[in-house]
Amino acid sequence: MKEIYILLTNSTTLISKAISLCTKAEYTHVALAMDKDLTMLYSFGRKFKWSMVPSGFVREGVNHGVMGDSENMKCALYTIQISDNAYQRLANRLRHMESKKNCYRFNYLGLPMCGFGWKSGGKNVFFCSQFVCHVLQKSGAIEEHKHPSLTHPVDFQKLQVANKIFEGKISELRKFAF
Repeated sequence: MKEIYILLTNSTTLISKAISLCTKAEYTHVALAMDKDLTMLYSFGRKFKWSMVPSGFVREGVNHGVMGDSENMKCALYTIQISDNAYQRLANRLRHMESKKNCYRFNYLGLPMCGFGWKSGGKNVFFCSQFVCHVLQKSGAIEEHKHPSLTHPVDFQKLQVANKIFEGKISELRKFAF
């Protein structure tokens, strides 16, 4: 068995504030890490920290970008135990997507559609929670619980297989000892 990590955050960016306002959700962004140092988080989001556009497949980190510029960003970290085979399939899928990252687009239209409960997207179009759900389901790391394009970041808190190991400010997470 291997452990993977799900990081939920709520930043002060304009898009995060808009999502919070519309959904009243505690967390507005989700990223996936394959190891506990969290230096390589995979998600769909802004490619440059000062601009919402362009957005797409990104590697984030708690020490750089939007997360690195914040001391007070609220976050929660969850672990999920997955089989060695699921871990390998997930790692392969992430490597493949990263190598073809220019083929993927951000699902801008999917954000409001998700809020209305309408499915959206295509083969290479994702927003953060849609992406994380998609890769976890396709790798066999989690059972299908809902359509990826209808998945909100807070849905990962509800996964029975997810165990919360940290909640607080991102500055505290950087010091957190696993």
